[in-house]
Amino acid sequence: MTLTARELVRRIARDSGLRYSDVVRRVNAEMAKGESLISSVQTLARETGLDPRRYVLDPLRIIDRIREVLTEDHTRTLMISAVIAQMVESPRSSRLPLPAFFAFMEILSEIEGQMVLRRDTPQDVEETATEVIELITTLVSLICAWSKTGIKGVAPDCPAELRSLAKTVLRKTRLYQGGMWVCISCGRVVSLRDVRGLVCRDCDKGPRHGSAAVHKVDSTSAERHRIGYGAYATDEES
Repeated sequence: MTLTARELVRRIARDSGLRYSDVVRRVNAEMAKGESLISSVQTLARETGLDPRRYVLDPLRIIDRIREVLTEDHTRTLMISAVIAQMVESPRSSRLPLPAFFAFMEILSEIEGQMVLRRDTPQDVEETATEVIELITTLVSLICAWSKTGIKGVAPDCPAELRSLAKTVLRKTRLYQGGMWVCISCGRVVSLRDVRGLVCRDCDKGPRHGSAAVHKVDSTSAERHRIGYGAYATDEES
């Protein structure tokens, strides 16, 4: 079962005989025009003589998988959270789009208290973190509507069960674009000037929150204007 945008793009590239990188550029170009991820892929499928109905993604199955992974091992989930926090601050092109980070934090808050405590040290953190990151970026690509300037609203075909999540991602993204941040500790909306790590100045004065991997959010970051449809979009694979 296909669950990520990368897998879907690889499938249509393989089935059509086109280069992966060419398919990525075409899909991104269509999404910049306001088309959805699935619509963009299915348009390409029709143009290459393929059955567009074979190229779909189910956001409800994707979020079920995310929840499943994050509740399997409490320690591993903490480690994955640290990896994702580092990616938010990363200056590299591979940094995690903030809408995906906001979605991750919302899902994490929903499953609080449901994670299994295991005695063994997790061995598959890197592989599982990669899976979660791809699932999250794909989910945001599906439930949110996009344009060439980035996220613009809730996708018309977003399932009713996920509309609240999509609206939260949209609200927090717009706040950030306006120079504001929602503290991940107390939930207050504060100016980016008052952010320390991913928490507000007041929360930063208390006990340390989260992982040491959480760094300062740069208010001048290009992430405000990022056109991020998922990490797969910048990869050059053949």
